[in-house]
Amino acid sequence: MPSATEPTGRKSIWVAYLGAEIKMLQGKKYRTRIAEAGKEHPETLLLVHGGGGHIETFAYNVMPLAKHFHVIAVEMLWHGLSDAPPMGDNMNQMVTDQVLDIIDTMNLGKVWLHGEAGGASGITPLVLNHPEKLKGVIFESGIAMKFKEGTIKPPLPPVGGLSMPERTKILLKNPTWEGVRDRLLMVMHYQHPERVTDELVDVRHAHYTRPSTNAGQVAVYDYYLSGKGAKYLATEEQVSGIRLPVLVLWCDGSGGNGPDAGQRLASLIPGARFKLMPETGFWAHWEKPEIFNEAVRQFICGEKVT
Repeated sequence: MPSATEPTGRKSIWVAYLGAEIKMLQGKKYRTRIAEAGKEHPETLLLVHGGGGHIETFAYNVMPLAKHFHVIAVEMLWHGLSDAPPMGDNMNQMVTDQVLDIIDTMNLGKVWLHGEAGGASGITPLVLNHPEKLKGVIFESGIAMKFKEGTIKPPLPPVGGLSMPERTKILLKNPTWEGVRDRLLMVMHYQHPERVTDELVDVRHAHYTRPSTNAGQVAVYDYYLSGKGAKYLATEEQVSGIRLPVLVLWCDGSGGNGPDAGQRLASLIPGARFKLMPETGFWAHWEKPEIFNEAVRQFICGEKVT
């Protein structure tokens, strides 16, 4: 049941998105679905969702943040309606190339860049190798790096003994509405199943039952399960070389690494700020959008993140 302070109602995704442009952007390299608003503002913020997601996950962020910034929510390769090219040996580098393609195609100049979970991993090569494209970075509950042994607690074992990639591969073979809901519960705080709305399940079910998107998602989770990406993980030494403004937002109720991982990440980057998003899973931007949006606004505006 919702807590005493938990909102019980939400605007529908498409009511929340009123005023934003939902469109396909044909880049020089990839075709990407984006949600865009706030073009009148000088500061540009790109939002990149996590593995398995789609731009609908940013429904409660784009328009509120567009009061202050030019905001572009990005649908990753192999997700939603974006391109699903053959999977390469380094998935995160391909996501980085997609974001660079957007920046260059839209002539955005330097941008602020956010990545959530798998999206945070996807932007890691960009942050490390192309800082000249960025004004600052927001890592939400993820990064593609290998922590030094003993510096963080191991993640809790997955419920039922199956990891999220394993569960997703099974779901993609037969994407039922109930199965999609169960998969979405894995990204929310374990005490707040009400955050998985029927509309959200409907949207993701529509994505997962589209043959082209389903095939793209199978490629993603085959990649995750293959372990190919391990050799490309950044080291703590590489991450400590980041010289950009960084905000680390971390959850306390997911099946991934706990808050100590976020604190460790922030401690490695000179000047990085850390904010715990209590009672959230991987999707703090969806679960507590008002707090997320204000933290992002404060960070980009150079204010203290409270």
